[in-house]
Amino acid sequence: MNRRLMWLACLMLTLLPATLRAADADTYRVLASIRPIALLVQELTAGLPVQVDTLLPAGATTHDYALSPSDLTRIKRADRVVWLGAASEPYLRKLVQPHPRQLAWESLPELLRLPARAALHSAPHEHHSDHGHHHHGSDGLDPHIWWSVPNAILLARALEQQLASERPAWQAQLQQQRQRFEQGLLAQLVEQRARFAIGFKPFLLAHDAFHYLEEDLGIQSDAAILLDPEARPGVKHLLTLKKRVQEQHIGCVITGALVPASLIDKVDGQPPLLRQPLDELGWDYPGSRYSEWLAQAYGKLAECVGLTLG
Repeated sequence: MNRRLMWLACLMLTLLPATLRAADADTYRVLASIRPIALLVQELTAGLPVQVDTLLPAGATTHDYALSPSDLTRIKRADRVVWLGAASEPYLRKLVQPHPRQLAWESLPELLRLPARAALHSAPHEHHSDHGHHHHGSDGLDPHIWWSVPNAILLARALEQQLASERPAWQAQLQQQRQRFEQGLLAQLVEQRARFAIGFKPFLLAHDAFHYLEEDLGIQSDAAILLDPEARPGVKHLLTLKKRVQEQHIGCVITGALVPASLIDKVDGQPPLLRQPLDELGWDYPGSRYSEWLAQAYGKLAECVGLTLG
C-alpha cells in the first residue's frame, strides 16, 4: 500500500509541471502602463483567465521612470499592452507601438480631451489659453484622461471588442460585464454630481492632475501649486497662492505623490489647510475595481470641500 501511495505521489509530481505550464499557457496577459488602466481591465475581465500587471510601479511617474530589462521582457511577453499613448507616455513609444496587440487610450475616437489650464484657475467653462504657464502635456492637452468616466467607458468598449475578437468564447461575459461596468459608473456619477451641486467650499490642488475629475463632477478647484512635475513653481507664484488662500478662505488642499509637503508649507496659512491625500495614479486604493477606486476619490474630494457623501 505504501509503495502504491509513493508511486502515485511521484506520478503527480511528474505531471504537475506540465499541468502548470498548460494553465499558464491558457492565461491571457494584459500589461497596463499605469494602475488606473489595470483597475479598469481587472473589473472588465473579472472571472476570466486574464492576468493584469502594471508596468509603472508605485512611487514612480512617467516623468522619471527608467525601464529595466525585466520591464522590456514583460512588454514583449504580454498578449496585449494597454497604455495612454505616445503623447502622454513618450518613453514607451518605441517599445509599445511595434507590439502587435497594443491599445492606446489617447487614440480612441470621441475621447474627451481637456485643454491645459493655468495655475490660477478661471471660472468654469472659460478658456485657459492666456493665463500663465501651462500643463506638461506635449500636445497642449491635459494628459490625466483616466479620471474621466466618459473616457473610461470608451476604453472599456474598445477592450471588449478587441478581447472578444481574440477570445470569442469570452464575448457574452465581456459584454455583460462591460454593460454592468458602464451602467454602474454612470449611475454613480449622476448621484455624485447631484451631491456636489449643493455647493462646496473652495479648494486647492497640490498638483493639477484632477481636471477631468472636476469636469465630471461639475466643480472646479481654485488653483494648483504645481502644473508640471519637472518644473518647480517660482517664488512669485507661491506668494500669489499664499495670498489667494487667505483671500478666498481656501480650507483644503488635495495632495498627491508628486508634491512634497515642504512646498505646500509655503502656501499654507492660519488656520492651516486640511491636507487630503489623493494619489494621482491610484496607489492609495487597495482593491481591484476601477469603479470602486473612483468612488473612493469622490469621497476624499467631498471631505476636502466640506461635503458628507453617503
